[in-house]
Amino acid sequence: MDKKTLQYSTLHLSEAELEQNIYRIMPEDYVISLFQKNENVLSQMRNWKDKFENFQLKIGGIINGEPFEYGFQDDFVGQCWTRESLSEAMWGIYASDPYRRYIRIRSTPRKILNALILEHSEMPQDTCFVGKVLYKREAELKAEFTNGGRLDVRAANFANILLLKRRAFKHEKEVRLLFFGDSTDYCAKGLYRYKIDPHLMIDQLMAHPNRNRVRWNTDKENLKKATGFAGDIKRSKIYDPPDWTTPEFSD
Repeated sequence: MDKKTLQYSTLHLSEAELEQNIYRIMPEDYVISLFQKNENVLSQMRNWKDKFENFQLKIGGIINGEPFEYGFQDDFVGQCWTRESLSEAMWGIYASDPYRRYIRIRSTPRKILNALILEHSEMPQDTCFVGKVLYKREAELKAEFTNGGRLDVRAANFANILLLKRRAFKHEKEVRLLFFGDSTDYCAKGLYRYKIDPHLMIDQLMAHPNRNRVRWNTDKENLKKATGFAGDIKRSKIYDPPDWTTPEFSD
């Protein structure tokens, strides 16, 4: 990634933060599909739970008394990651279906951005972005939204807007991968698929802490065969009892 692309495509992230681990919890069958098809999947914001997402693009604006809409309001797609490595709450939020198995994948902001740029090498500074979400009070969000009455239609500006969330979500410590493409390239569900090398983008797989401990070695081998992944495959131990030596006391 050259310096110009780095300058325009990385938002609110320092050089050091580009190399720090980020995580994404997904259904196991999605992870297997990612490795078998060599495809990553980004989603339009209309699929996201928080209805503040993409709000500025949806509401449009007024110029000289005339209302207008952004014709590209559905062209952004994205993917959510977290910088939080040890939060039980994240498993609860993103692995809430008791009838499905879940896997947490690990990467870095630089790796996920590089994978996106490799497939979109023309003008990546105008289409490919990775950034840290900033959590603000509603009054601060409104100020960002109005931008002092100045209209800035650069793609990077709208990418920045998509990195703003209410403080109620700050526990998520989110990093977002964003792509400004063409909505006609997305499927009816608002999903955009592009080719990646998952073995370069992902460096660890971790199973849900509720995964059956007795069956884990077998499950691990099956997951390894299904993905062909040669890196670390672990099971989260946040629900495991501590492996402490029995204390001795004297009377």
